[in-house]
Amino acid sequence: MEAARLLFVGRIQSTQTTASALEKRYQVLAASSGKRALALAKEHSPQVIVLDAVSMRTPGDRICQELRDGLVNIPIVHIHPGPKDAAQSRADVLLFPPLSTRRLLSAISRLLQSQDEKVISCGPFAVHPARRVLIVDGQETPLTPKQAALVEMFFRHPGQTLERKTLMEQVWNTDYMGDTRTLDVHIRWLRKVIEADPSRPRYLRTVRGVGYRLEIAVEPVPEAVPALPLDLPV
Repeated sequence: MEAARLLFVGRIQSTQTTASALEKRYQVLAASSGKRALALAKEHSPQVIVLDAVSMRTPGDRICQELRDGLVNIPIVHIHPGPKDAAQSRADVLLFPPLSTRRLLSAISRLLQSQDEKVISCGPFAVHPARRVLIVDGQETPLTPKQAALVEMFFRHPGQTLERKTLMEQVWNTDYMGDTRTLDVHIRWLRKVIEADPSRPRYLRTVRGVGYRLEIAVEPVPEAVPALPLDLPV
């Protein structure tokens, strides 16, 4: 089984013990800045990111924010120098020194296991990103990596309009908008799977000139039935 791909953001040369332990278990990509990390992540799609702000001698909150905004579906472990009550991180896991290699590996392992087990439900649909399977009315449809990434984007942001530019950046790792036919083909495919009538989509709606929105109706909460008085005559 191929080892999971991990992106390490920090000065890996200053953490040789940690780096050696990570490289024994994972395929490790290394970046020394947030900008470089974004470029590597979009090219290689790591399963988890480790931001070692301690090695960079910075809190890393701004870098973590940039990573979260640019890589919404990839979990982040943030090694923060503290103090704990001042951390403004948007990471999935926040760790503080003193930090053992064993504790870091355990945190990464839990995130990867959670990813493997996670099913994202959205209205009548569900997707299993790790298995790359879309579930509609109990029927499983296998997904290509790009299909899985597109479905996950919509399922994580129901009711939100996702711009075409955002979809191209997040799914196809490009900001080139000269040719978006690939996106159009994938949208048509997804409508065929989830819509009763793909020509008149109920769920995946086009927002003209902007992008697409997955509309999932929320079932109304039934009104409470007033309680009968207890002193009714017999």
